[in-house]
Amino acid sequence: MYCGAQFEAGALTVDHVQPRMRGGDRSGGNLVTACEACNARKAGLRLADFLRADAEARRNFFLFAAPHVWPRTLRALAEELARR
Repeated sequence: MYCGAQFEAGALTVDHVQPRMRGGDRSGGNLVTACEACNARKAGLRLADFLRADAEARRNFFLFAAPHVWPRTLRALAEELARR
């Protein structure tokens, strides 16, 4: 999701867009697939902080994940990115 590379299904991990430690849940609108390296880089960061620091991840997230993520999450993300 973040690096844009293609992987076999077994090489992907599930990433919580809004980390569970920050109030995210396990619902489908809060889950995307990510390679192990990207999931480890994002770790427990807030999505806005992660995307702000990585232009490629930001582009890929909005290109690939946005249609599958809860609209409320996208609105909050857009607001956070616009503030800084």
